[in-house]
Amino acid sequence: MLVSFQDRKINFHIDAPASKSIYHRELIVRFLLGDTSHLAVLDNDNEDVRATKACLSALHHAYSDEQITEVHLPCNESGSTLRFMIPVAGAFLLQKENHYRLIFETRGRLFDRPIKELSDALEPHGIQIVKNETDRTIEVTGQMAAGEYIIGGNVSSQYISGLLMGLSIFPKPCSVMVLGEVKSVHYIELTQEVLSKYGAPAVLSENIYTTTPIREPISESTGNLPVQTLKMLGELNVEGDWSNGAFLLCLSQFTDITVGNLNPESKQGDIAILDFIQSVKEARGKLEAMSNAFLPTVLSEDSMWDCDDIPDIAPYMAITSAFFYHRATFSGIKRLRIKESDRVAAIRSQLSAIGIKTEETENTLTVYGSPIDSIQASVQTPIQLTTFHDHRMAMCTLLIGAALKTEIEVDDLDCLNKSFPELLRLIEKYLR
Repeated sequence: MLVSFQDRKINFHIDAPASKSIYHRELIVRFLLGDTSHLAVLDNDNEDVRATKACLSALHHAYSDEQITEVHLPCNESGSTLRFMIPVAGAFLLQKENHYRLIFETRGRLFDRPIKELSDALEPHGIQIVKNETDRTIEVTGQMAAGEYIIGGNVSSQYISGLLMGLSIFPKPCSVMVLGEVKSVHYIELTQEVLSKYGAPAVLSENIYTTTPIREPISESTGNLPVQTLKMLGELNVEGDWSNGAFLLCLSQFTDITVGNLNPESKQGDIAILDFIQSVKEARGKLEAMSNAFLPTVLSEDSMWDCDDIPDIAPYMAITSAFFYHRATFSGIKRLRIKESDRVAAIRSQLSAIGIKTEETENTLTVYGSPIDSIQASVQTPIQLTTFHDHRMAMCTLLIGAALKTEIEVDDLDCLNKSFPELLRLIEKYLR
């Protein structure tokens, strides 16, 4: 797709979409309370949320039909859906002796992304997880029991969040002991916040989370809560997403767009983008003061950022830094390699396409900036860029086009449907 930032006024207002992180959790916890009223797919639902809704609908259908023995849960490419739903579906359907086989369907790189630590945590409590290479599905069987679960915290907070939500179904408190340093702890705090909102807090003491049984058990006869109880749950309102908001705020550094629907008091970890944006604004101010022109050169100073807890927004920060800093170093980038693409390799590829030098170690990525005018003089347009079929890297291509105010030829923007379908409509309206 050809996208042009050349001679365009990019000055519209855009609201950040609903937070995927919170939306997943709200849907799951409300479902565990018996609320199935929000499982219908909405036009503006991204693909990850659609996957969670599809899995919850499959669970509801299986719970209501005793003839079902094999439950297919279509996770698409959503890592959040898979990692949440394995313990949630296990606790929901596999608490008692039964004949269910849970078949988690995957697409893209999802099958290859790690779940070993989650499998190791569940196995002592009666759950077996088997990966089927032939059809790239993940089969979950067994009889899940309440108890004390142990899991490492250094791979994915989603394992812990999934366990906390799933274990809340049991009629007695359970515990999750987290070994080692916890990555992306803010996402676990979001889970705690949603559970507390609905009366089932997961309390942390030292390195142990203790769950509270969900306040209203699901009716054995109907699988639903009484209408009055459902009314007490209130409306489903989800705040704006700081992960996608981070992209929009980076884009605003090269355009005149304004961004709304972002809660400045949010507990989403990616709100950390505000510190980065403030740094960029200060860098831009120094440049303008030096020459009375926009970005005539790159600051002869370094910038360093720890991305250990904010891997999703690291690509936007890395791309944006190329146009403001002499050198920017990003640490804590190991997990970028196991996302929808190897995002370290993807960042380096995209920046290489416009002549930006980068270096990497096992856990750092360094970007050496270059003046915008010199890049514009050296590249041929349209600039050929690949998204690696990764929604966040697709957004990075747009940052490059906006920074250089040029045309870009992008191989796949449909992957934006994974998290931000509205962005595709805006591209069609303003940039085609």
